[in-house]
Amino acid sequence: MHESLLFSYHDTAVYSGDPLTLHEGQWLNDAMLSFYYEYLTHEILRGDNSVLLLKPTLVQCLRLQQDVESLRSALPTDMHSKEIIFIPINNSNGFEHVGGSHWSLLVYVKHTNPTYHYYDSMANVNYQYALAVKSKLDLFLFGASSQGPPMVTHSCPQQENGSDCGIFVVLYTDLLARRYNDLRLPPAVQPSHRLSLPPPVPPRPRRLRKLSAEPDTTRHIASIALNNRRHSSQPQSSSLPSRQSTYHDSSDDSSGVIRRPMSPFIRNSSNTRNRIAVRPATLVAPTIERSFWWIDYGDLCNPLKARMTLQALVNDHYARYNNSVPTLN
Repeated sequence: MHESLLFSYHDTAVYSGDPLTLHEGQWLNDAMLSFYYEYLTHEILRGDNSVLLLKPTLVQCLRLQQDVESLRSALPTDMHSKEIIFIPINNSNGFEHVGGSHWSLLVYVKHTNPTYHYYDSMANVNYQYALAVKSKLDLFLFGASSQGPPMVTHSCPQQENGSDCGIFVVLYTDLLARRYNDLRLPPAVQPSHRLSLPPPVPPRPRRLRKLSAEPDTTRHIASIALNNRRHSSQPQSSSLPSRQSTYHDSSDDSSGVIRRPMSPFIRNSSNTRNRIAVRPATLVAPTIERSFWWIDYGDLCNPLKARMTLQALVNDHYARYNNSVPTLN
């Protein structure tokens, strides 16, 4: 079946069948994931060249290609200089099209102690595939003689069906990328994303545990979902700009200032999707604490609402590309 081109956005082409994967119960395809990665790179993270979001097709070739040197020309030439790299993982064994049955996310952070961080919305189903991608990236980043940095697996919100894995990868990426971008702001205008996170766990004295009917209230692990907690219909944005930040309806750039859209996944996204966030163009070296990597259910948008938000974003770009009123369903 021939599919017609709807629009192109930077290096991503969106065809007529791609937005159908945004419908409830459908498995998000690589075109929709690539589209949002392009949007995040060129709109939300404008001016921050320290972040790299790899395309799913490139990651797939990286994992399956035996001759890794043949892929060197396809990888970004400045990949070594990136401070944080987002790597979508898929369990497909095909080259031409990313199929498979599950998406997960691998994040490489350079910082002071290089580390890989792994997020999987279905109990680490893709762990072995993430390890395979990590080993290939290590060859490019550290050379054949190095085993590369460790990979840390994080507890994170889990999907409740068999089709939302791609949506969770979008939400994980959006949240962590914005957190990192906010940390690079000058301290005077840096949003306090730590306010939505619990304080660090204090060290506990080594002692024998006593049998007691009273619950242990000193232990708190932020990334493990509580049994009585589900996705919030209104996300508690952990990188919502502070009150010092200013919002304008104009997109005209001025010296020393970057104007960019707000993330469509923050609270009240229907009202803020077309608003402009203003931040200084100067970015500083971030200090990443352990709590930075914690993701809880309250940090994420409801998956169904996220699908609707992505659909609205696709409609906007379709209308802009075709100079017409959005008509996609």
